[in-house]
Amino acid sequence: MIKFCLLAFCCVLTSLSTQAQWWKKTRIERFALIKEAKCIVPDYYGALKLSALTKTLAPVIVGRSQYSYDINEAAVMKALRHSLRYHITADAFIGFNNLVVLYLDQSRYSEAKWYLLQYNNMGRQHNDNKAIVFSLIALGMLKADIGDFAQARQDLLEARDICTSQGLLSDLTNIAKKLDQVEYKRVLNVKNDIRYAVVAEGKD
Repeated sequence: MIKFCLLAFCCVLTSLSTQAQWWKKTRIERFALIKEAKCIVPDYYGALKLSALTKTLAPVIVGRSQYSYDINEAAVMKALRHSLRYHITADAFIGFNNLVVLYLDQSRYSEAKWYLLQYNNMGRQHNDNKAIVFSLIALGMLKADIGDFAQARQDLLEARDICTSQGLLSDLTNIAKKLDQVEYKRVLNVKNDIRYAVVAEGKD
């Protein structure tokens, strides 16, 4: 019995010793922390200078749309018809002028010319020398732009004669400048024609 107890006691001690070794704290190796990643994407926006861009990039100019022109034309036409129907001369002059400006902006020269003639006719009907002179000057410059220099000069000379006869001396200086501009355009046009003719002969 005593031997059995001693044997059991030895077994218990052996078991405790084994468990103590199993629970023994072991050292765990830890890898070093990964360093914070650095951004390798170039900072394009930081490198750009707005002042440099504004010097190299041309401004974008957005012109009017055809829809905008059509809406404006319809509105002016409506107002002009009302003015002509009820003989509101001042508003009719404004309507003709607005249409001329609108058509010139679109390079619709034939329509602009027609409404300038209507402006001129209304001025003659009402003996409005200012309106007649204004329309003749505008007609002269328009005809010069489309290459009709003889008619342009004729309109400007008529405007000058009216100013002289009616004492509208303040407009004479302006008409003289317009005549010089027409002559300059005429000479320049002749030089261009000669240059193109020489180039064409050279190619032949």
